[in-house]
Amino acid sequence: MNSILSVEKRYEIPRNQREFSWERIQLEELWADLLRNIVMDDNGTIKLHEYFIGTIVLSGVDSDDVLEVVDGQQRLSVITMMLSIISRYFRKNKNDTTADNIYKKYIVTINNTLDRNSLNSDGESVIQKLTRSVGGEYFKKIVQGKEESDAKATNDEEKKIRYAVTFFKRALRKKSLCSAILKTNDDSFTKADYDLCLNAIYKMITNYLYIVRIAVDRGDDAYDIFEVLNARGINLSSIDLIKNKVFQSCTTTFPEDEARRKWVHIYEQLGSVGETMTDYIRCWWLSKYGYIGEDQLYRSFKREILNENSLLTADSFLEEIYNDVSLYMSMVAPSTKYWNLSHQRPILDALANINTFSVTVPRPFILSLLRTRRDKSRLMKQSELIETLEFLEKFHFKFNAVCRMRPSGIDSKYSVFAVRADRAVNRASLKSTIDETVDFLKRKAPSEKVFKDCLMKNIEYKEDKLSQRKLIIYIFETLERLAVGTKELKYHMVSIEHIGVDRENGK
Repeated sequence: MNSILSVEKRYEIPRNQREFSWERIQLEELWADLLRNIVMDDNGTIKLHEYFIGTIVLSGVDSDDVLEVVDGQQRLSVITMMLSIISRYFRKNKNDTTADNIYKKYIVTINNTLDRNSLNSDGESVIQKLTRSVGGEYFKKIVQGKEESDAKATNDEEKKIRYAVTFFKRALRKKSLCSAILKTNDDSFTKADYDLCLNAIYKMITNYLYIVRIAVDRGDDAYDIFEVLNARGINLSSIDLIKNKVFQSCTTTFPEDEARRKWVHIYEQLGSVGETMTDYIRCWWLSKYGYIGEDQLYRSFKREILNENSLLTADSFLEEIYNDVSLYMSMVAPSTKYWNLSHQRPILDALANINTFSVTVPRPFILSLLRTRRDKSRLMKQSELIETLEFLEKFHFKFNAVCRMRPSGIDSKYSVFAVRADRAVNRASLKSTIDETVDFLKRKAPSEKVFKDCLMKNIEYKEDKLSQRKLIIYIFETLERLAVGTKELKYHMVSIEHIGVDRENGK
């Protein structure tokens, strides 16, 4: 690592790269591997052993001041984190010289363009050694600053960065580090002990951590290699590869990187309600092109955009998922933000109730209907949308929430109906698709006897079993509405804990 990070070069993570994604398991594995290669012999001498951590692919030539990281950004980011924290702990341990050497050698580099905003305490213009082409301010603040920062994490990537930093801060504290390296639980480790252990892990990372460096020319090669790495067993998700292909096609970055802006918007919208890009894009694909497994997503995407008879391109794909993310949000997190008119209330209620059942299989079909209502409203009246959603609500209440039946074949059939609804060109063809969907689900619905038996067996609410509270509230509200014909009473506003006796507990 020393030969890569110690030179006066900068490494930029390009726009097509996935976000920082390491979690606890990857952090623990790397940390355990590092400690395993730091050995203290019987004489009290620390011996370091070489450890290979894989490959890094850099785009550019050696004469460039800045090289792009095509693959390996996760490891470079984590190593930068560790070295930065080691530098800070050296400083806290009154070893400013070593702290400054690490910081100036591995965290920042000399900025060839003089910038008054990047001057350090010595009057030198410096810049972070590892940067992102877009974003990265949080990483800069929390990792690459000389001192610690309390910057707040605002999205999923930043939370993972914060978690990784916290993980290494704990692992590198005096007691934790000295206990791990010196193999003793003595609470009275000295300043010299801590200096020794910090130096050991510092030297291990910079001098004994080996990595294969692969260099490629700038241009499309970088995007192609990123994709080829997946075929060679590198763990890249379908979303990583789709993003790579989209950004390879969407090359305009001035005056604004529109592709990046749209991708980040989608990512942040989904993250705000705990949804993922994988779930959204697969749902979208199932609603437009047909049923596929999650592992087939990138293959299907690539085949479609390369098909000369298809209208889908990487650019149009990004535009469509950008336009449709608000529809998806209105379905998975329904609220008055999306359904704010009084006549839309039945839509909001039906979508919210389907979510209460923790059901996702009808989402592609629902998304297709919402898109049709938005883009081709003449094909479907709002009353018809409401009627269809309320039927789906009743079906999944019986099928999933109460009877807990296996949805074998239903998910793929929903995709078939979703694609047909999306491609409907007139009211008759859309109505035919909806009618066929309803007929199919009616044939799958449990009988009245099975439903009653499951209702008695599966639904309960006791002091030690509260997980079905929302479902029982839904049942009570439905009974109330059927009894009095209004929706005035909302059970989420009152207690349901004292309606009956919990006989098993004698209360």
